[in-house]
Amino acid sequence: MQKDWMKSTATYTFTEKDHKNGVKHNFSYVAKDASAEVIAKFGDIISSLAEGELKGVTVATTDQVKVTNAAEDQKPAGEPAPAPVPQA
Repeated sequence: MQKDWMKSTATYTFTEKDHKNGVKHNFSYVAKDASAEVIAKFGDIISSLAEGELKGVTVATTDQVKVTNAAEDQKPAGEPAPAPVPQA
């Protein structure tokens, strides 16, 4: 089985006088290795452009999992398949 990163998105939630429960702003194409500090700094930038106070950030990551059968998982990588046995 193999797990590959596909994408990450960040959702920034802001509260303001007209929206006490929050207004969400979604951003796609977040870098795979984006640190919490970078995500928080971006939130500060958005805060300077949007009304309201930053309430929180949710980062969602999508991975693809390739499923193989048990025999394929145990075979070392790069090992050729055994040759077929000749029939008489």
